[in-house]
Amino acid sequence: MNKAVEDRIKGCLVGSYIGAELGFLRIAKPDLLKIEKPQHMFSKKLEPTSEYQMQEKRQTYWKMTPFIDIGLKAYLKYQHRVIPEEFALLVKDDKDLASPVFNWDDIHTIQEVLKEGMHPRISGLGVVPTANICAAMPAVGIYHAADPEYAYLDGVELASVVQCRTGADWAGLCAATIAACLDTDLSVDEIIEVVLKIAHRNARNVFYQMNKKIRSAVNMSMGNEEEFLNWWYYNGGNNPDRVTFNVVEFVLPLVKKYADQPEKFIALQVFPNAGSPVTGVIAGAISGALYGYQIFPERWLEWAMPQASQWFGILDVVEKRLKKEKTIIKTIEKLKEQKADDKNTKLFDKIYGCILAGAIGNAMGSPVECWFDWEIDKKYPGGIRTILDPGRLESEDDNQMAMLLVETYIERNGAPVMARHFGETWKNKLNRDHFYPLCMGNAYNLIMSGWDPRITGHWNVVTGSTVMCMEPVGMYHIGDSEYAKIDGCAISYMYQRGLDVIAAEILVAAVSEALTLDATVDSVCNIALKAAPDEELKTFDKRDVKSCREYLEKCLNIASKYTDVLSVRKEIREKCLFYHPIDPLELLGIALAMFYIAKGDVRQAAIGGTNIGRDSDTIAGRAAMLSGALSGAGSIPQEWINLFKPEVLEKVRK
Repeated sequence: MNKAVEDRIKGCLVGSYIGAELGFLRIAKPDLLKIEKPQHMFSKKLEPTSEYQMQEKRQTYWKMTPFIDIGLKAYLKYQHRVIPEEFALLVKDDKDLASPVFNWDDIHTIQEVLKEGMHPRISGLGVVPTANICAAMPAVGIYHAADPEYAYLDGVELASVVQCRTGADWAGLCAATIAACLDTDLSVDEIIEVVLKIAHRNARNVFYQMNKKIRSAVNMSMGNEEEFLNWWYYNGGNNPDRVTFNVVEFVLPLVKKYADQPEKFIALQVFPNAGSPVTGVIAGAISGALYGYQIFPERWLEWAMPQASQWFGILDVVEKRLKKEKTIIKTIEKLKEQKADDKNTKLFDKIYGCILAGAIGNAMGSPVECWFDWEIDKKYPGGIRTILDPGRLESEDDNQMAMLLVETYIERNGAPVMARHFGETWKNKLNRDHFYPLCMGNAYNLIMSGWDPRITGHWNVVTGSTVMCMEPVGMYHIGDSEYAKIDGCAISYMYQRGLDVIAAEILVAAVSEALTLDATVDSVCNIALKAAPDEELKTFDKRDVKSCREYLEKCLNIASKYTDVLSVRKEIREKCLFYHPIDPLELLGIALAMFYIAKGDVRQAAIGGTNIGRDSDTIAGRAAMLSGALSGAGSIPQEWINLFKPEVLEKVRK
């Protein structure tokens, strides 16, 4: 990390703390903020006060420092990209957030419902939208420095622990703004445009509520200052509700004119009547993120730096992530540089192979879905060795869902995908009649009725419907199994829960590894085991394994004794089956076993996955897909590729 970026991250942290201290002056020293004219906002020197004491049994507001702190605690504790479950564990028991402050009762409510056992991805669902959690977003913006799209996405995911959709969008936009400000290649004008575009693409209602005000306020701020200050003091910056409002709406309009003048920038958050303690935090974070900690007056640094320096450990977390990203870039560059044949790079060959092999396995296994292996042998002596019905190459639900997710990534044009984006694709393109009503069909109905796609899978019957199609997430995150797992989980919750989400996480991590240049069968299986949780299973039925990892280890240990994909079936049937053929953990474990025995050979993986029966279309699809990702399209039998219609192959190639 270069010195300039380090100084800007430190500046963001210092500015956040300054904003928290000075933003509280409206409550702590209201007489100080009494002025005769709006122009006098800039004539008073703002300093924190140590005189104010929390009023026992009657405290409405307090400094927002605990909110800044909870965001940073998460990254400092976990040392990686934070997920809602981890964030919720900290929020639930945080004593500072539990301070008896009336206007923090939105957080207190969440602390209580989390203690009651509510799932953290839906705990904020019915909360009234408030701004408090926005003060935790500097940490998210810093972790995703120069990547405002991901800052928005993770800001929404983490804020949703304590906020409804609107409030989480406000928080996500705060995180995106800070991340954009840490991009040394962006001008202030470009930062404003980036944030507004993210809002337009992801939170259309929020965008239309704030776009006109922000653009007109930016223009006004660059004109006659006296007129602008009058307008801001009495109208633009006068927030009638200190709790339920969009922070970005009160900060972004001032960035172009005042972010390099933090005394004025923060004064414009503090002086207008009914100013909120939250906006000062984000204003200070923005000034520091843009210009480094040196932009702040020395007298402020004297009291702010010792406190903010306690958070500087996040620099190491960011540095670790930057090193990982450099490794990922090298991985992808190698794939682009090396040729698979005269026409195609290894990158193309592996992704093309992943998609085609998945469709082939899916079509091959489909005719015997939910059969036992001995029933297959009885009807097809010697086993099924090829695709019986080529029409299934394009009609099977596994492949259709995977291609819809591919199209979602293509439409995002390089930006990350969250469940809301996939949900939009469903709304526009999905034929609901093709899908099982107790999982995908139900999620579709909820999405069409206006539910947030982030959470529509939380009540569905577990059927394997996400693990059957989530590989595009692994394609997007080649060589980055951590991010693949996190995004795979978040997208899967759109229409699944429980073991189905966990199985999808494991699968996408394995795909991410399989697509790397140096991947092996062993490395893919090891990544899958690493991604599998070791915690006790939470299922309605009693199982003879303690955890997902133990089950996968069991399947792979059995597989290690065999070299033939058909010979293993009897032992798998006797030792690895659960109560129903479409159990997602079962199908993933068996698919990994077949992939392992086949040693990444697409033909053998598809044959093994098909002839085991059970959820054979998905087992064969997953085993063949991993083999295609590992070995490339060149490893797929040409006679199978010839079964695709030319226009289908062309569409996949594009």
